Amino acid sequence: MRKIILMAVVALILSVQNLCGAAEIYDAHFNDNENLIYPVIRTGDAQIEQKINVAIIAEIDRFVTGVYRNAQVNDYEVADLRTNYEIACNEAGNTVILSVLITESNYYNGGAHPATYKHALNFNLATGELMGKNYLMDVGAGIPESYFIDKLTQKLLEKSECEKIPLFDEALPLKELPENFYWDANLHVHFIFQHYEVAPYAWGIIDVDIDR
Repeated sequence: MRKIILMAVVALILSVQNLCGAAEIYDAHFNDNENLIYPVIRTGDAQIEQKINVAIIAEIDRFVTGVYRNAQVNDYEVADLRTNYEIACNEAGNTVILSVLITESNYYNGGAHPATYKHALNFNLATGELMGKNYLMDVGAGIPESYFIDKLTQKLLEKSECEKIPLFDEALPLKELPENFYWDANLHVHFIFQHYEVAPYAWGIIDVDIDR
């Protein structure tokens, strides 16, 4: 098993190197907890590395701190806490984008089910800066936000019809874009709806590719 994992990590590093030049990705564990996995990014530029890695660790810390704070306030016992991640890297014009999609899951004793979330962090690999929703318009060469809202609405409806997802009555029309989005390895833009955001829990976290 260790050999298989090692081969997978090597393949990931080589893949990112091919797309992102010298960037390399390594697994790390938050507070030495083997279930709290996050990526460490190496680019060869200490300042860029610090910006990216500090932002990633801050997200993991926000998640862990929030879970234990909620447990304390509500007298819950944390039974399980874990994270994992996916990486995509590609070029949009002259910008190399590193997208880190972090899955965060926690479970309290006696709960009906775990609570799971996906949070996306997008970085300009040349500067280490986080890329928020405004960058969608920049990468899209000035396309207005209303275009993305209309496209996301269309694709969400198509996904709902295809996968028989019962959207909440108040889910549409969309008033704004979800906070969490990322670019996949094909430069497609994905928006993420968390549990209960637009549909019942049983349909999971809904990931909508608006360029599909």
